[in-house]
Order: sequence, then C-alpha cells, then structure tokens
Amino acid sequence: MRILRLFGFAAVLMSSAGNASAASKQAFIDLFNGAWAGSGTVIDGAVSWPVNCTAIGISMTDRLTVEGVCTVSILSVRIAADIRYDPASERFSGTYIGARVGPAYVSGKSKGDAIVLAVTWPEPVNGDTKAQMTIVNTGDKFRLTLRDSATPGGREEQMSDVILLRK
Repeated sequence: MRILRLFGFAAVLMSSAGNASAASKQAFIDLFNGAWAGSGTVIDGAVSWPVNCTAIGISMTDRLTVEGVCTVSILSVRIAADIRYDPASERFSGTYIGARVGPAYVSGKSKGDAIVLAVTWPEPVNGDTKAQMTIVNTGDKFRLTLRDSATPGGREEQMSDVILLRK
C-alpha cells in the first residue's frame, strides 16, 4: 500500500536551514520540540487523499526523536523517527518508521531555507528503494513534501504535502 510509505516524512523533522554553525543547527533542531498537528494530502496512484497527523518532537543535543500518528480515511499509521546531526560532516542521518516496508534510512544536508533528505526504503516502493523529502520550518509551522516516482522508472512526482502547526 503506497499510502503507508508516504508517512515516512516524519523523519525529516530533523532538519536545518542554511549553512549555519552547529549552535544555530541546534536552535533549528529545537524548533521541532513539542506538540504538532496538521493536515495535507497524499497521492496513491491517481487518487489524492486528505491526511491528518499529530506528533510529539523531543530535541536533545544533536538529536531528535519524534512519535506520532497519521490518519488517512479510517487508516491510522504510527510514525516515529530517530535522527542525529553530525556537526563534523554537517549531515543529518537516522531512521524512521511509518512505512509498511519497515524502518528506512534518511540522510541529507540543508539547502537554502530547506533540508533535502534522501530516503532509502529497506524494500522497493513503487519499484525502487529511493525517494526525496524536503522540509521548510518557520518556527510555528513546517511544510513537508515527499517526491517519488509513482511507477517503476517513472518521472518523479510530489507524493505528499503536509503542513503541521505548533499546538
């Protein structure tokens, strides 16, 4: 079920804006601390589905964990992430749970005011094991998008777009 793998976006809750110092990266990580709720859409084939999510973020030094639930129609999916920031490489990496194929590996760096994370699924989703997640955080809200091919070898498309607000 492609809808389930779209919830992997929780992993991107560990992101950074710009090429700032480790202290400012930590300040950015801390923006995700607390309770969040929001909505958006996920795409499964030609169908666009509304999604509602709630999450709790806990920031630590160079680390963030997230626990939450996303609901599409009557289906609820647990989401979780454990992501670390490495000041030496200025990279974020870790795992997330939320797709039926199991925990995925995420890794990326900031670009401008966003973070772009490569996602590596443990098993093929839509015929491959790769996708891309992007997040922009303004402090009181953040926008998450997931891009992947809808078919094996197909062109990359936006598969989810969710905005979460601080509760």
